[in-house]
Amino acid sequence: MWPIEAMSQTIKGQGRIRIGESTLEVSFSVPAGKCPPQALLPDVRRFADKVAAHAAAAVEAKGSKVQCGKGCGACCRQMAPVSPAEARHLKLLVDRLPPARATAIRARFGAARARMEEAGLRPLGHPDEEKAAYREYGLAYFRQGVPCPFLEDESCSIHPERPLVCREYSVTSPPAACAALGSGQVRQVPVPLRVWAAFGRSVSGDRQLEWMPLIDSLAYAEGNPQPPADRTGPQRVEAFLEEIKR
Repeated sequence: MWPIEAMSQTIKGQGRIRIGESTLEVSFSVPAGKCPPQALLPDVRRFADKVAAHAAAAVEAKGSKVQCGKGCGACCRQMAPVSPAEARHLKLLVDRLPPARATAIRARFGAARARMEEAGLRPLGHPDEEKAAYREYGLAYFRQGVPCPFLEDESCSIHPERPLVCREYSVTSPPAACAALGSGQVRQVPVPLRVWAAFGRSVSGDRQLEWMPLIDSLAYAEGNPQPPADRTGPQRVEAFLEEIKR
């Protein structure tokens, strides 16, 4: 059950979600009226962090240790899939930066996309329906060595607002192994559910997972303005929870 408390124009709710033998506390604070999908992101990010912490604790209980840390940016050269809602959020994030910094970040996005076009790489496969092709595309992308536009000094410059998929990725293998993705040396921490995918489906009109590489997010958002909000905050929470249960 989700006790709901109405406070002016905000709806708050909290509850527990069972994952295996454990339960995770989860809470939401969303607009009472119609709102864009991005309104759910702060709460979904917190939940994704809890799921990642739960997964890390599970492997550490078995004697392993998460090796990820500040300054280890190999994973930031992997293809990071984002949903249209996250793409629009990233554009807004860049738009709000000081002009000079925003210009520099946009230039990195442009350079990354140009590099992939030169290599003849465009998104391939689907994380749900064509997993083999999706994985091959991810490996081909990684071999280009293109850093995330937000990577600075081998650390994420937007860490508190990084995409959901980035929050789900951690490894117990030595950091050096991450430079050899696809070699079998990387031991990724298994997460019990993919929060980024559940969120992406929950905000899609037909509950199909739409995605794009992070480097395409600014171009996508510029060409696809935010449509009028068609769901209330509580409706978005319910849709997300339904995807979690699936």
